Amino acid sequence: MCNTCETPAVQAGTAPSTGDLDFVVEGMTCGGCASKVTAAVQGVSGVDDVRVDLGEGRLSVTGSADASAITAAVESAGYAVTRA
Repeated sequence: MCNTCETPAVQAGTAPSTGDLDFVVEGMTCGGCASKVTAAVQGVSGVDDVRVDLGEGRLSVTGSADASAITAAVESAGYAVTRA
């Protein structure tokens, strides 16, 4: 069980950090965390693709979404985030 997101811990794959907007996300410790961040960002208008690299703590977003909207979505999911 992950102490951060309270989901069963699973091994997450890594994705390359490529996209229009890149962020550093603090606090992701398992695949459940990565899934939670992914789901939150996918709900932002203008997001075409979301890639989370759990090992590097990075988030890449492709699309026309505003960076502040992405930041707000990640923070509402319970994680600290900054532009990379």
